[in-house]
Amino acid sequence: MDSQLKRGILNICILQLLKEDRYGYDLIKIMQKFFPDTEESTLYAILRRLNQEGVTEVYYSDISNGPTRKYYKLTVEGEKKLNDYMLEWKNIENIFREMGLL
Repeated sequence: MDSQLKRGILNICILQLLKEDRYGYDLIKIMQKFFPDTEESTLYAILRRLNQEGVTEVYYSDISNGPTRKYYKLTVEGEKKLNDYMLEWKNIENIFREMGLL
């Protein structure tokens, strides 16, 4: 898959998964089921960038008998971004359908 296309799809998938707060490792394991050739470092880089852009925020939580976990959650801006991505995705689907590609 083209790297730019894949990056865009990864962004959409990560934002969708972050509709529910998740810690990094959990998110990576889910994503690697669908994108097994994607490196952890790539996914963590996307998470850092999304956080810097203000579409996610981070908080830490202690779990009993375990390490502190870094959780990611969508911000209001992140929800808007996800909605924008989904509208774009539907437009692309419509174009493909009209072209007979779907």
